[in-house]
Amino acid sequence: MDVTLLVSLAKLRAVIAYLGEHEQFGWWQSSFFSLGGRAFLSPVFAKTYVMAQCVGAAQAAALAHDERIGVGDVYHLFRLPEDIEQRLHTTLADARFGGEITALVGSRESALTVLRTQARVIRTPGIGPVRIGIAEELRSPSSWKVVTAHYLDAFDHGAQSYPYFTGQRG
Repeated sequence: MDVTLLVSLAKLRAVIAYLGEHEQFGWWQSSFFSLGGRAFLSPVFAKTYVMAQCVGAAQAAALAHDERIGVGDVYHLFRLPEDIEQRLHTTLADARFGGEITALVGSRESALTVLRTQARVIRTPGIGPVRIGIAEELRSPSSWKVVTAHYLDAFDHGAQSYPYFTGQRG
């Protein structure tokens, strides 16, 4: 997978995980990115609390997505093939990346701005689970622009959207 796409995915995952938290849009009940979450995590993860925030919020997001989409031969932003997951984890572990993430999730508006700059126009917005394509398309930047657009549209309209890819043509 291209490094640029990997970094974009890591940022997208952090931004969506942040926006879905209880204090923002409430799609899941975690609060890892809140002031209380930071106060809780920073003594234990002094040098890696941003990574801990991202991982915790992403796990909460994965559970919410799995409940609505199901598990099995499907992939979504928070549950990707193992090779991509490992590379995302390595990317997130880079200390320089933590500062970027902190800036992206500094406020609801800054996070939404990130989505607005990355989203591709979609013809038919979807509510709930929305099939984007097949697993082979996970490595295509244009697919992730569509995913971003679905999340942005849902946040803008007070709805919930869970974009996903299937393992096979269907």
